[in-house]
Amino acid sequence: MLVAHREPASDAAKRLFGQYGDEVYQYVRFTLGEATEAEDVVQDVFLEVLRAWPRFRGLSSEKTWLWSIARHRLIDHLRRLSRLGRDLSRRETGRDDPMARDIATRVDVECSLQYLPVAQRQVVILRIIQDHTTAEVSRMLGWPQVRVRVTLHRALKVLSSLLHDGEACVVKEGAHP
Repeated sequence: MLVAHREPASDAAKRLFGQYGDEVYQYVRFTLGEATEAEDVVQDVFLEVLRAWPRFRGLSSEKTWLWSIARHRLIDHLRRLSRLGRDLSRRETGRDDPMARDIATRVDVECSLQYLPVAQRQVVILRIIQDHTTAEVSRMLGWPQVRVRVTLHRALKVLSSLLHDGEACVVKEGAHP
């Protein structure tokens, strides 16, 4: 059953972008490690919100619905990268994002995230960086809570090792951190 007396799709998309646009961008940006690609994916997410709004039934919260769209658009993008033969696991992180430039530690963490498998990276971003609860991350990713906790534990072990050993981020000559 569709929700009655709902706002127009364009208004809903603007409102959701205002509420969650930065979080969605951060999630996609840290997952991909590339600002330009992240902007493209976020644009796709909110275009899908615009198209899908009339079908939104309200069976979940708007936020959960939005995160489901974001996750699926990100997966689509990762599949396209895979088909193009682009390796996401150890790609150099872009440095044009002011958030990443502000604090050296954040740069190290951001760069270290690129060494994690995508699933671990997503959990770290959502649970640690964006401070969502385990239950929220579980709903966003469509996983059982125990999988979120185990994936986070494994990711944090890898990150701890990378950050402690200083292996993850080597700034190449001429690169701008």
